[in-house]
Amino acid sequence: MQTRWRRGRACSLEHARISIFAMNHPPRPPDFVTIADSDTRNAFLTGRPEVVLWLEPSTKLFKWTKSITNPRGISPWWQFLEARRLATGANVPGVRELQTYASRLGVHNRDYNRTRLAVTEQWNKMTQAVAIELLRGAWGYVGKASGQRKDANDAGVFFIGGEYQVWIPGLVANDIKRISIMPYLSPNSAFGPRPAR
Repeated sequence: MQTRWRRGRACSLEHARISIFAMNHPPRPPDFVTIADSDTRNAFLTGRPEVVLWLEPSTKLFKWTKSITNPRGISPWWQFLEARRLATGANVPGVRELQTYASRLGVHNRDYNRTRLAVTEQWNKMTQAVAIELLRGAWGYVGKASGQRKDANDAGVFFIGGEYQVWIPGLVANDIKRISIMPYLSPNSAFGPRPAR
C-alpha cells in the first residue's frame, strides 16, 4: 500500500511539473497580419513589428497618456520601462534612456515621445506618464513607429516616428497593475524640460 501511494504521488508530481512547464511556455503568437487592422499595421515603420516577444508576468511598461483605458479594455500601445536588447541585436530604450535623449535636445519627455512615437494630438493628449506591470504573460509586437501627421487636419507638419513601441492586443484590467514610474527615472535627468540657463 505504501509503495502504491509513493508511485501515485510521484505521478502526481510529474503531472504537476508538466502542467507548470506548459503554462510557462505559451503557444505560438497570433499572426500579426491576421489580428492587426490597417491602422495598427500603419503604426509600424515597415507595416509590421520587428519582433514578437512573449512578455513574462512582471514585465514593466509605460506610456504618456490621458487614460490607459479604451472601449475595448486597456490600451494596447506601450513602451518598455526598462531598456532591453531584442533578438535582432537592436537596443530598445527604457524611460531613463528616453529621458536622456529628451534632455540632450532640451525638450519635455512627453514632447520627445509624441514626436518619436508619432502620436497625433487627436489620438492622445499625453497628459501623464503611467507605468504598469503585467500580471499575466502576453504577446508583445515590438517595432519602430512610423511617421504620422502632427494633427489629423494639417498635412504640413509631420512627426518623424522611429522610436520603439510595443503593441499588446487584448489587455484587460485584470492583466495589469499600475506601478510608480519614479524608481525607474534617471536621478541625473529631470523628467520634463531642461531648465533654462
